[in-house]
Amino acid sequence: MSLGLKLYYMRTRAKKVTQTQMAKDLEIRQATISNIEQGISQPSLPLLKTLCRYFDVTPTYLLDEEGPVRPGPAERWTNRHGLISSGHYVEVPANTVHKLTPNTCLVALLPSTPIYDEEAMQQRVNGTTEDLVEAYRIEQTRRRSEAEQLRHELDSERRASRLRRRGLKHEAES
Repeated sequence: MSLGLKLYYMRTRAKKVTQTQMAKDLEIRQATISNIEQGISQPSLPLLKTLCRYFDVTPTYLLDEEGPVRPGPAERWTNRHGLISSGHYVEVPANTVHKLTPNTCLVALLPSTPIYDEEAMQQRVNGTTEDLVEAYRIEQTRRRSEAEQLRHELDSERRASRLRRRGLKHEAES
């Protein structure tokens, strides 16, 4: 899912604000938001950071076109320094685990280390490779469907906005 669609999702579903309100909150032009959502332009790095703080998401979430529509706990800006919380499981290669004492291990967490909640961990432990592949396919299909629905809604919003602007122009000409 593109950066623009994720911004549209976060603005309309998570924050439930208009482009005008968001522009006012961020002290930027409404056209800037519209252009980013439509994929016409990309945000500058300072604006990307501002957007991340505004929506409480990481830059990775916004820029990852293969990622989910809804940000998970690890993709929250406020959690960026403490991504692993109590009750989560981490999958790491065996060579990154170093035994310090009989009861303590040191684990190197590399970028993109998978972090699982209880349900995902159980599926990972108990599932066969075929189950995991099928779950992945189902998730990818769900993400594509959700992205397509958002694209449709964004297109409808654009059309409605154009019609409103045309209506205002016709009223001004009268």
